[in-house]
Amino acid sequence: MKQDQLSDRKVNPKPSVVFTDLEDGNAVLLDLDSKFYYSLNGSGCFMWKVFENESSVDLGKLVDMLMEEYDVEEEQAELDVEEFISSLAQEGLVSLS
Repeated sequence: MKQDQLSDRKVNPKPSVVFTDLEDGNAVLLDLDSKFYYSLNGSGCFMWKVFENESSVDLGKLVDMLMEEYDVEEEQAELDVEEFISSLAQEGLVSLS
């Protein structure tokens, strides 16, 4: 999916998901509805913090932020965002609009 297509989509974290930042740069999510824990690596932690700080995040902007933070090419950042959002949506941790 190209970045302009990503820009049309926004992600909203599920209100019942609790984020905890860990000292090692990783993080965990707890879905209070299902009682399941999920671990996030550094880039997943970075993206989730963006979700928390900005309501209804534009995925194209998230790609730009990921490119800047991790100095990756646009194609890789798009792939990472798509995979991460897809896995979160499959688990019911976020909604897309």
